[in-house]
Amino acid sequence: MQPIASSYRDPAGFVFEEEGRLFRFIDSRYEVHYSRLLQSGLYGELVKKGWLIPHKETPNDAAHSSGGRVIEPERIPFISYPYEWSFNMWQDAALLTLQIASAALKYGMVLKDATPFNIQFIKGRPVFIDTLSFENYEEGSHWVAYRQFCECFLAPLLLMHYSHPETGKLFIVYPNGIPLNVLTGLLPGRAKWNVNTFLHIYLQAKLSAGNKKRNAAPAEFSKQKLDVLLKGLKGFVQKLQVKKKKTTWDDYYTGTVLGGDYVKAKTALVLSYLGEIEFETAIDLGANDGHFSLLLNNAERVIAVDADANCINDLYLKIKREKINNVLPLLTDLVNPSPATGWNNAERDPISQRLKADLVLALALVHHLAIANNIPLSFIAGWLAPMAGYLIIEFVPKSDEKVKLLLQNRQDIFTGYTEEGFKEAFAAKYHFLKEQKTGNTGRILFLMKRR
Repeated sequence: MQPIASSYRDPAGFVFEEEGRLFRFIDSRYEVHYSRLLQSGLYGELVKKGWLIPHKETPNDAAHSSGGRVIEPERIPFISYPYEWSFNMWQDAALLTLQIASAALKYGMVLKDATPFNIQFIKGRPVFIDTLSFENYEEGSHWVAYRQFCECFLAPLLLMHYSHPETGKLFIVYPNGIPLNVLTGLLPGRAKWNVNTFLHIYLQAKLSAGNKKRNAAPAEFSKQKLDVLLKGLKGFVQKLQVKKKKTTWDDYYTGTVLGGDYVKAKTALVLSYLGEIEFETAIDLGANDGHFSLLLNNAERVIAVDADANCINDLYLKIKREKINNVLPLLTDLVNPSPATGWNNAERDPISQRLKADLVLALALVHHLAIANNIPLSFIAGWLAPMAGYLIIEFVPKSDEKVKLLLQNRQDIFTGYTEEGFKEAFAAKYHFLKEQKTGNTGRILFLMKRR
């Protein structure tokens, strides 16, 4: 039973993999808490509500000989990380954490961890995945995860509320939570006049800075006070709203591209290409508002990736509102994607390793990579090929108004950016199955199969 790289922090157990299946070892020291989780009815309630990942008991001789046990949680189809979430994804993850903490308290247990890494988005909604985060409640004790919740959930949410919708990406730098002294330096001065922000952020930061008797015994905290704290946090989080910032891509398909005829023709062409191939999973790179991601309604899973926080947040709200369960929107800059992070750069995989599917859509994307970011076409082909067997990709020529705009204030050094250069670069990695111009434009849509 060799723990996976990300599972080393909790002495109560660890996650390991065998023959392509994931298991969780539970150490004997956690048995009293695990038994209460099951026998109290808490586990049953959380699983029934869809709040906690279900599991089944699995026989394992090595585990039993040590007095422990092994469970097999339901497999998570795709792992995302908090710095890839939009504001409302963060907010829903925070609310779920508080709801679970409140539910645990009713059954005489407490949630000992409040990190967003314990949340994954499955079928359009957040689900808690750490079965070992529950401990028996001791009367008079404080919520051990309170500060963690404030630094890991409130901090990013407040930055996105007061400053900018993309400040959640700071979690890449501070994966254990944004320190309160850093947070108070980033928030605008008016933030401290909000009573909740003052109590949960500024007051805590002041106390931790040393303006408190360090050896003073903590006052007892009744179960009723803990329940009030959780409910107060929930109300505070619910009221937060993202700070809206107008971006270039807010209305890309509805107002700033080539018009409705282009979108209509492109949609029809994409649908015709989809009818030529078999696929179950897909990735939509540069998904924008998710127009093409949502066409893949028969796919088992679609990962919709874009660098625009507004687009990803609007798409998340749409799939939540319309109960679309096969699309996962993620916020990441494809030129500077989510890296490998954590201890020895092995705790959390880069998004380039996680993006694997049967089909990739790369529509109205290549010119942004090649022209705006100087990435050679051969690099783009080599980057896309490992992701999926099939590729639907759009080539936008230099005669296109959008490419002219990109070149408007810079020297055209892109001599290889031609249709011939594009075909040569991609022919090294793909077979060309279909190609056709999109409507009355010079844009060309290709269907390719990896060599």
